[in-house]
Amino acid sequence: MWKLPSLETRTAAAGLSSPPDTDLLVIYQDAGKKIIAPQGHYAPLVERFKKGEAFSARSGSIQYVRFGAVGKAENVMLVGFGQASELTEEKARLAGAHAWAKLSFEKARSVSIDVDSMLEARGLKAENAPAGLVRVIRAFTEGLLMSAYKVDKKTQAPVLSKAGKGKVSTKSKSPAHDYFGPERLIFVTQDKDVKKELDHELTQVTSMAEAINVARDWSNEPSNIGTPEFYAAEAVRLAREHGIKCTILDEKAAAREKMGLFLGVGAGSEREGRIVVLDYTPKSAKGAPLSKTIALVGKGVTFDSGGISIKPSMRMEDMKHDMTGASTIMGAILLAAKWKVPNRVVAILAFTENMPDGLAIQPGNVLVSRAGKTVEIINTDAEGRLVLADVLDYAHGFSPDAIIDAATLTGAVTVALGKHCCAVLGNDESLIQNLQRAGEMNFERIWELPLFDEYFDDLKSDYADMKNSANDGYGGTIRGAIFLKQFIKPGVAWAHLDIAGTAYGMGHLAYYPKKGASGAYVRTLAQFAADF
Repeated sequence: MWKLPSLETRTAAAGLSSPPDTDLLVIYQDAGKKIIAPQGHYAPLVERFKKGEAFSARSGSIQYVRFGAVGKAENVMLVGFGQASELTEEKARLAGAHAWAKLSFEKARSVSIDVDSMLEARGLKAENAPAGLVRVIRAFTEGLLMSAYKVDKKTQAPVLSKAGKGKVSTKSKSPAHDYFGPERLIFVTQDKDVKKELDHELTQVTSMAEAINVARDWSNEPSNIGTPEFYAAEAVRLAREHGIKCTILDEKAAAREKMGLFLGVGAGSEREGRIVVLDYTPKSAKGAPLSKTIALVGKGVTFDSGGISIKPSMRMEDMKHDMTGASTIMGAILLAAKWKVPNRVVAILAFTENMPDGLAIQPGNVLVSRAGKTVEIINTDAEGRLVLADVLDYAHGFSPDAIIDAATLTGAVTVALGKHCCAVLGNDESLIQNLQRAGEMNFERIWELPLFDEYFDDLKSDYADMKNSANDGYGGTIRGAIFLKQFIKPGVAWAHLDIAGTAYGMGHLAYYPKKGASGAYVRTLAQFAADF
């Protein structure tokens, strides 16, 4: 993982031990969309741009002035925020992403960010600044740090046994000699109240970016490295670092749990599956009743060939991302631990492969689930719901107040919603609304789809309690969710997030990588855990 830049806050009076190479200044527009020049020593520089068209201060616009030193830095970068009355957190987040791209292009290493330029142009006073301004600065910083990601290139092939096990080398190209982006971001303000508030917020943002990058790294691993065994080992390591209890169930343990659906999916692979159980308990709550317990369940199909119902070869390489539900949940519980949320969070990650060898499940097979329900296999490429069904049933053992699963479950969700939101389906409207609220706070939008009981009629089987897929392609996302609902016990609040459309390829938003995993919904799930 590439190292994130360090974040510092300073009062202007405190000064800096070593001067930055770039000063970053936020510029607003007035009601007539003209540049508002700030007061102080920056004013003459900004005034120069009011007469031309090189920089308009529209939201997200950038102007980098080399050797235009006004303060101690050699260079100055102007970042447009548009009209203050139209500013949103998402616009600030996107502006931060555009700023990171330009700073990286200009090879800036140390950047001083003038917080008071945001405060001054909005006409806010120090006493009310933290309430509104700090959220904007936080969003701007999120845009900076969420953009500070680059996929590590592998320089050494993994060493695998014939069965795809054994020692795995994950050596990556060292970033030590490569420039990636600024190494130091210094937030400067004359207001001590703003600085105090920022200290907390920027720590939160750094934790957020670290957790998102874990989720991205996991999802981006090639499947010959990112095996179930690999992710289990990584989960143990990360859990130890974050004070999270971690238990690993191998296939023998899964068999003792009678997880026939989970084991059925992995039957065609020579790599054994793993179930990772992570348990974060707030320290303050130990020995005392907890307010809430949240179970997060993630689909972790490390490579999905489709099995006997094999997928087309076009873009099959993207199926290494079919474990993004698990990577998202991993990022969420890490962030919950970093943020020290007040609720207990249990994460269950189910890792396996879906491959088509001689022992693979076949259409027409009947499998028995942990819950005792039988499932007729119609399509082996509808495997995610099989994996989730057993671990959803297992999750009830933690007496959760809510169960939320995340999965790249259906291509149908991308047809329905595109790449601008994920789908949510569930049995509890309050839970769904709380998830949507957490999503809106982070511009990770969630759209509810119906879950009428009549959809289950399409999954009725003559040979088992249900089929894993219908015989036509209608309502695929809903049918996947209605299947999962059969494994939720009465009275337990549950929501299913189908993130297939947002898991990767989200480059239309500047703070997401142009290629590879997005890390979307890590923030939302951690926010939900904090607020539930």
